[in-house]
Amino acid sequence: MRSSQQRIIDVGDMRSPSMTDFLWGLENSGWLKHIKAVLDAGVFIARAVADEGVSVLVHCSDGWDRTTQACSVASILLDPFYRTIRGLMVLIERDWVSFGHKFSHRYAHLDGDPKEVSPVIDQFLECVWQLSEQFPCAFQFNERFLIAVHVHVYSCQYANFLGNSEKERRDMRLRQRSHSVWPDLWKDRAQYTNPLFQAEQSQSQGVLRPNTSPYCFKMWKALYNHVDKSTPPHQSPADFLSAVREESQQLEEELTNHQ
Repeated sequence: MRSSQQRIIDVGDMRSPSMTDFLWGLENSGWLKHIKAVLDAGVFIARAVADEGVSVLVHCSDGWDRTTQACSVASILLDPFYRTIRGLMVLIERDWVSFGHKFSHRYAHLDGDPKEVSPVIDQFLECVWQLSEQFPCAFQFNERFLIAVHVHVYSCQYANFLGNSEKERRDMRLRQRSHSVWPDLWKDRAQYTNPLFQAEQSQSQGVLRPNTSPYCFKMWKALYNHVDKSTPPHQSPADFLSAVREESQQLEEELTNHQ
């Protein structure tokens, strides 16, 4: 898994690759196959709950990696609340932080066994991004929010993502010595809001049923190729829509003031 992630990072670092080299590198990384496997597991759970009305017992070898991935993806598919900014915060705090995901080991916060390092939450965040690409109006947050969470998993700046369990965080008094990431992200929620989000449609849509055919999976360029100094930055459609919305609001306020 680690080598697969490194290969996809290398693809993002390629300078002016030919289409053949890019596609070969993407396929050779095997990364999107892993993303598909995680999403398929979440879809299986969601369909069992929504369509068959059954309870599902989910348990991988240890219970703190694949179990968390699959259950978190299923929660997002099943419940529109988890597709909001606040909802994703609650989901990560509950399923990842409180349930004992091994942040320090998985993301090499401290020197230790390199075999313990694995991009588990990276894959979950990418699954969420893949879903947001298929359902652009169903998510309140944009990819900037997902990338901000990803950055702070590795930054060692916030207590949420330090230690390997809640017990370790209590023993090290991390909650007193540091603080939670969520208030800071919530404070900046305006820049993390998806302008395409339609709350009523997301609620009425209910369960998301993504297409998990291989051709539906994309490389997350904003994450793996977001630092490219050779070309000027391009405005994303979401940024463009946000700018248009802000300009429209300003014009409406000016018209109101002149009436």
